[in-house]
Amino acid sequence: MGGGGRGALPRPREVTMTEKTEGAATMAEEGLAATCEGIARDYLAHRGYEIRAADGWSCDCEDAPIVATDGDETVLIAVISACEEGSARMPELSVGAAEFSIMRRACLLYLADHGDVDAIRHDVVSIVVTGERQAKLRHLIGAWQWAESRE
Repeated sequence: MGGGGRGALPRPREVTMTEKTEGAATMAEEGLAATCEGIARDYLAHRGYEIRAADGWSCDCEDAPIVATDGDETVLIAVISACEEGSARMPELSVGAAEFSIMRRACLLYLADHGDVDAIRHDVVSIVVTGERQAKLRHLIGAWQWAESRE
């Protein structure tokens, strides 16, 4: 997994966390997605990310519901949400070739629209709501990355 830029990129790391949310049994799909995006924003802010676009960013290939900065990097963040009441499983972070291609294209289109960005990456946050006021969260950092070479 990687992009272009300054040579070999660090391997993405994974963070696991449990959060609380609204009642899982009564959530409609849109409500679930909005709730999970809110959980992801709170989680990212707690981790020191600065949320840049309240409504995210979208292009012809993907909607990134969250755009943030982590240090000097711009980060597009996809949120995967699921509701499995009583489930003990951790959220899945399956990023295949098709998703990788979409993330790459989204990052490159974002770069084309924002000339002031020197480094960009795409993260994935997966959240499974497991019960009333309970959810599990996993964060794949750096599913795709690019940084301008400063040589």
